[in-house]
Amino acid sequence: MTESLARVRPEPKPAVSTEAPRPRLLRRPAHITFVTSYFHPDLSATGQLLTELAIDLRKSGYMVTALAARPTYGTREKVRTVEVHEGVEIRRVATTALDKNRLLGRALNAATYCLSLFWTLWWSRDRGPLVICSNPPFIGIIGWMLRKLRGRRYVYILHDVFPELAVTLGYIPGDGWIRRVWDQINRWVVAGASQIVVLGDAMRDGVVAKGDPGIRERVRVIHNWADEKVIRPIPKSANPFARQHGLVEPFVVLYSGNLGLSHCLEPVLEAAERLQDENMVFLFIGDGGKRSKLEARARGLKNVRFLPYQPREVLPFSLTCSDVSLVALERGIEGLSMPSKLYAIMASGRPVIGLVEPGREVARIVADARCGATVEPGDAASLAELLGAYRRDPPRCEREGASGRAWFEHHFSRARACREYIEVFESVGSESERSLPA
Repeated sequence: MTESLARVRPEPKPAVSTEAPRPRLLRRPAHITFVTSYFHPDLSATGQLLTELAIDLRKSGYMVTALAARPTYGTREKVRTVEVHEGVEIRRVATTALDKNRLLGRALNAATYCLSLFWTLWWSRDRGPLVICSNPPFIGIIGWMLRKLRGRRYVYILHDVFPELAVTLGYIPGDGWIRRVWDQINRWVVAGASQIVVLGDAMRDGVVAKGDPGIRERVRVIHNWADEKVIRPIPKSANPFARQHGLVEPFVVLYSGNLGLSHCLEPVLEAAERLQDENMVFLFIGDGGKRSKLEARARGLKNVRFLPYQPREVLPFSLTCSDVSLVALERGIEGLSMPSKLYAIMASGRPVIGLVEPGREVARIVADARCGATVEPGDAASLAELLGAYRRDPPRCEREGASGRAWFEHHFSRARACREYIEVFESVGSESERSLPA
C-alpha cells in the first residue's frame, strides 16, 4: 500500500527562481586546440593568421590552446615552452630546428613535430575539437588517427593542397608511389574531418572533386584576411619606415613575404633591369628558398633592395611604404595555394600588381575590386610597361588603392573571418550534440 501511494504521490514543485535563466551554449565547444607548427611570434603568414584567429576566438568566449613548434620565420628570439599570449595558451612541443630552406631539414622538422604532437595529444585529457592546419603537409593524419582511436573531432584548414603542390614544384613525380600514398592519406584526413575550410573557390572545387559524394556540405570557403585596425592606408610622407629607408621620393614597387619556390619573382628582377633609368625602387622584404638566388641575380641593379622580415609592430609601416605592391605566383599554383599577401595589400590601400594566370581567382578578385592590374607569370616586358604606366599616373594609384581598401573592408576583414569561423565551430558543436545519448 505504501509503495502504491508513493507511485502516485505528486512530485513537489521546484522553487521559483528570481534569477534570469542562463543561456545554454550547447552548440559551442568550450575548448579548442590549434594544431600548427607556426604560431606567435612566428612571422610567417600562417603563423600570424592563426594567432589572430585564436585571439579572436578567445575574446568570443572560447578557451584556446595552441600546440606549436619553435618559431622559424622572421624571429630568432628565445621562447618559453609554455606561455600565454593575449589569453591564448601556447605549448611548444619538442622538434628539431634544422634549416627550413633545405628539403631534408624541413622534412625532419615536420616529422619530429608530428611525432611529438601525437604523443602530447594522445595523453591529453581534453576532448574538445582540434583545429588542424595543413602545414606541415602530413599533420592531418594525426587528426584522423585520434578521430578513429579516441573519437576526437577536428576542423581541417587547407592552406596548401598536397601532394599536387609538391608535384607542381618538382619535389615528387606525378605518377610515383609517393603520390599515390599521399593521396590516400589525404582522402582519410578529409573524410574524417568534421568540417574542411579552404581559402578559395578553386581550392574548394579541387577538394570536392577528389572526395566522397557528401563532402561538399562539409567544405567551407573562408578567405584569409588582414587586420583592418592595424593595416591601414598611410601616406608615404607620413610613414616613418619610408623616411628611414629613403623611400618617400622614388616610386616604390614592394614584394613583402615569403620568397619561396611557388612565387614567380625572377621576372620582377628582369623588369627592374629594364627600368633602371626610372626613379624607381624594387623592394623585397622577407626570406625563403629563393632569396639567395634572387640576391645573386640582382647584383649590379642599383634599384633593387632586400630587407629581412620586419617585426610585427613595424608591419603597418613596411606594408605601406610602397606605391604599388606585388603578388607573384608560378603557373599551376593557383587552386593549390592562395597568397595571403593579397589581403594585406588591399588593406594597405595600395594597388595590386599581379603576376598571375588570367581568369584565375587572384585575377578575378583584382578585377572585381578594381584595385590593380595583372600580367601573366614570366612576362617581364609587360610588367615593366605596366609599372611605368603606374609611375606616371599617381591619381590611378590613389584611386585603385582606395577601391581595394573598400572591397577589403567588405569581404576580407579580420572581423568577418572570425564570424565565419565561429559558424564552423558551432556546427562542430552541433555534431557532438547529435552524438550524445538521449
